[in-house]
Amino acid sequence: MERILNYMTEPLLSITPSATVTEASYYMHDNEIHSLLVEETGEYIGIITSNDISRKVVTENLDPETVQVSSIMTYPVIKMDHQTSMEEAAQTMRDHNIHHLVVTANDQTLGILSVTNYSKYLVRKFQVEVS
Repeated sequence: MERILNYMTEPLLSITPSATVTEASYYMHDNEIHSLLVEETGEYIGIITSNDISRKVVTENLDPETVQVSSIMTYPVIKMDHQTSMEEAAQTMRDHNIHHLVVTANDQTLGILSVTNYSKYLVRKFQVEVS
């Protein structure tokens, strides 16, 4: 059984809740990622994704220069232990209608598992089964 530890993305990148959506968007673009954890006083309090930006800012015709990350972030973040199976992680994402999970070990955040990571797992799984 494959564990989420083997497919998560690291290092973790974060942004403050008071940052603007424009700042978050540029940060994601520059790092070629689709999500950022929102960090305040050393704790991850939420997550902002490219989907949040398109659904909550662009489609509502809001100004990304003035909208703060805190007003569109998803919270609380959904966390799973690093030993969780990929199947359980996928079920949790479906149940919560989310595309990102925070991966932890002993209450320490290690990385993020995204639907993109899950798709890589599926490709690898089916390549092995076909071979």
